[in-house]
Amino acid sequence: MAGFHAAAAGAVDWGQALRPLHETFGLWVTQLFGMDIGAGSILFSFEVGDTQPEAFVDFARVWHRYDPRTLKSFGMGEGEWMNCREHFDDAFVERDPFYQQFLIPYGGRWASGTKLVHDGSFVAIVGLLRGVHSRPFSKAEDRLGQRLARHLAEAVRSYRSTLLLSSRAADAAAVLERVSSPLLLIDEQRRIHYANPAVQRILSDEGAVVVDRAGKLQAIDPDDDTRLLLALRELRLSRDSYLGEAGAPQERTTLRLQLPASHLHLNLYLFALRPEASLGAFGQAPLAMALLHDPRQRLDLDPFMVAAAFDLTPAESQLAVGLARGIAIGDLAAQRGVSVETLRSQLKSVFQKTGTGRQSELVSLLATLPE
Repeated sequence: MAGFHAAAAGAVDWGQALRPLHETFGLWVTQLFGMDIGAGSILFSFEVGDTQPEAFVDFARVWHRYDPRTLKSFGMGEGEWMNCREHFDDAFVERDPFYQQFLIPYGGRWASGTKLVHDGSFVAIVGLLRGVHSRPFSKAEDRLGQRLARHLAEAVRSYRSTLLLSSRAADAAAVLERVSSPLLLIDEQRRIHYANPAVQRILSDEGAVVVDRAGKLQAIDPDDDTRLLLALRELRLSRDSYLGEAGAPQERTTLRLQLPASHLHLNLYLFALRPEASLGAFGQAPLAMALLHDPRQRLDLDPFMVAAAFDLTPAESQLAVGLARGIAIGDLAAQRGVSVETLRSQLKSVFQKTGTGRQSELVSLLATLPE
């Protein structure tokens, strides 16, 4: 409890303050976040736990729209406690896309928490999450959590009243630093707003076909550079600012750039990050997230990159990569805590999206992702 107030005063990091709560309940992830529900944007978000940073990106970009727990928690009164066990039974979870395509593949299952503060358009929520193979929260644990949450709510009110929120703790840079896939955020004019270490290595490579030139992503070949600009235009990140508005804005597009002295291509997967559709988690300006795949770098298959290449869900990409690594579908089902039938249904979707018909074809395709 003292840690909550120390974090509110800026004396310790929120991660440090939340760690004892995390360990006391034996959690998978502990999350504290505040939102401006009028603007639909995150004001701050702090997480403690072991899930992959890609989960944050996927949640903010797509899956928050499908989260039944968030909708339920926003409807609660201040201080009211919610245990997902009481609202989302196994039958619901078995058929719900948020659980099956996002949360369970990343390792999560059970949630318990409360709306700490609701003041005008400001809402703060704490969520305690357990993993796939953990037990649900008991009533005794709910009562303990509710007592601790009263002190956390006081700390959040204090934190909100300071200037600490002006630092925009929702800035995704700290999370994106840990994403293993080469990733950068650019605006429609190709200005680089963020580049993680993995992408910086590609941009500075001796045989690079795209580079960081004075803070701008630029293709070496002038024709490729024009294609890059046009690909970004397909996303229509700025409203009413283009000639010929007939085309609908795209949410994703792919650009393939020929690598020198090779039949291979550098693939740029571009995704629109519109603040109103991504909780403002990447800032208040519309940006594009660019994932770069250089087939010359023979690295282990990355589910995040596979998902980008074939427009797969987290569940589908992890299934495809697991099969490519030689893991039997029964073992993958046991790891995830779902039925083999659920994975077979997801595999049919993977086949359809990748244009394959058998596991052997899928594995061969992923082995050359895509050249």
